[in-house]
Amino acid sequence: MAISLQDQLLKAGIANKQQAKKAKQQKKKEKKGQAPADTGDQQAALEAARKAKAEKDRELNRQREAEQAQKAATAEVRQLLNQHAVRLPANGETRYNFVHEKTIKSLWIDESLLKQLARGQLLIAFFDGRYQVVPAEIGDRIAQRLADVILPRPESEQPAEDDPYAEYQIPDDLMW
Repeated sequence: MAISLQDQLLKAGIANKQQAKKAKQQKKKEKKGQAPADTGDQQAALEAARKAKAEKDRELNRQREAEQAQKAATAEVRQLLNQHAVRLPANGETRYNFVHEKTIKSLWIDESLLKQLARGQLLIAFFDGRYQVVPAEIGDRIAQRLADVILPRPESEQPAEDDPYAEYQIPDDLMW
């Protein structure tokens, strides 16, 4: 192994131990003097990296919380539908047509359900690929959690102001 220059100078008698010690101290001071300037830049870079990581962590936490809230809302809606869905009759004699996503769908119901749907006392919900009928107050609770589950309420049949047939009433027993 090669001997350091300092050891070679000591052996040759050109330098003594005090000079060698002084040279080591001087070298350490120079290193310390340069380190703070470099460390300041490094500290600023580290601080910027910490801030970026903290912001990234906050964003990830927000995303996780949003996902958890979505899962909780979905579970609540599923539970509300399972507990409060109105059972449709097995042999419904009336076909109730409604629009969902620009498509006409239908349910077979009886007269009492038809009247309640027409008055807005019952609402139709689409969840997990199934259409279910729920009471209006439950439908409102579901709409607060997941707005796109409840289909729009039937529009009230108020005639327009300039409608020439406004004074004529449509008979209740008229089926289209």
